[in-house]
Amino acid sequence: MSRSVKLLVVFLIAALPAGAADPIRIGVLYPTSGSGAVFGTPAVLGHTMAVDEINAAGGVDGRLLVSVVRDTKLKPAAAAAAAKELITKEEVHVLVGGLSSAVGLAISEVARQERIVYIATIPKTIQMTTTKLHKYVFRTAPNTDTEGRGLARIVGQVQARKICQIQFDYAYGHDLAAGFVKALPEEAPGAEIVLDLKAKLSTIDYSTYIAQIMASECECVASGLWGAAFITFAQQARPFGLFDKAKYISGGEIASHEIVSKMKGDYPDNVWSNAYELWYHAQSPLHKGYQEKLAQLQGRPYTDSWPVLSYIGVQFFAAAANKAASTESDALVAALEGLSIETPVGPRRIDAQTHQANTGQFWGPMQKVEDYEFRIMRPVTYIPGD
Repeated sequence: MSRSVKLLVVFLIAALPAGAADPIRIGVLYPTSGSGAVFGTPAVLGHTMAVDEINAAGGVDGRLLVSVVRDTKLKPAAAAAAAKELITKEEVHVLVGGLSSAVGLAISEVARQERIVYIATIPKTIQMTTTKLHKYVFRTAPNTDTEGRGLARIVGQVQARKICQIQFDYAYGHDLAAGFVKALPEEAPGAEIVLDLKAKLSTIDYSTYIAQIMASECECVASGLWGAAFITFAQQARPFGLFDKAKYISGGEIASHEIVSKMKGDYPDNVWSNAYELWYHAQSPLHKGYQEKLAQLQGRPYTDSWPVLSYIGVQFFAAAANKAASTESDALVAALEGLSIETPVGPRRIDAQTHQANTGQFWGPMQKVEDYEFRIMRPVTYIPGD
């Protein structure tokens, strides 16, 4: 634990009123260093924002929430070790977070072994709520089948027929590809995949993949390259005219402000993508208040998209703990199954059997707009998770 985090936890506990109930300790797992920090750092901010709001309102059943944060470094082994340490040494009552699907699966396995609830706020691999589902794991993010259907639906909307697919060579990429292929016949009848590529998550040179796409007959590239990987891919592909040759339809939330604000004028043409939340688009009456608070914390009107995921994860945990009047794991499981809440992006419900929330995503083309130096999604379409 870093010195600053230790001091924060000690301060929060010391600041409790005399006679106050013991705090509820939340183990928080996001990448706050390295390439994953572009999303992990905003996620920690969203988490903290939700905790502060709940504590300001009196906490959960009279108990304040205390966060114990660990950097997963976007590595499954580091995440698993951190999760174990949070449970055995910090004695947290719940685990929340994760980012990549591999990290999410690693945390989930620790949660299963230790019999503690894990709320996966970002990892999307379908395995987590199907073949590797267990009693203590719940997902408040969308899954790869949901995102794959979104990809296929946009392919159908732009009427592409020949598709090149490039995905990451790990759980998220494989499962997103499978979800896309499964949905394609219904969402884009007649479309076919003419080239299917997998890139390592650590790839820094995409020239071989770009050359194969340019030599193909595809009218559309379907992808899930996310974060810094998409930025690198786009920088290397633009000089070859890839985005002029084919429409680029992507999951991986490259429509989020975290990405468009970094790329600004370098963001390519002919891109359709998705996001979890957009500062300029309200899906719920709660969105305005949420976005204004986030803008104040970030010190700018154009806020990031990923804080909403961790914010909703804390909302679900607090609602479950209130409902159960307990932080005991089995009581939390019973409370989370079938639980519905209102969020800044609309109502959400966790399915009692699959432990999957009906979280959807916003999809649309990324357009140049005169008022901004970065692109925005226009028009915006919400594709629900159910």
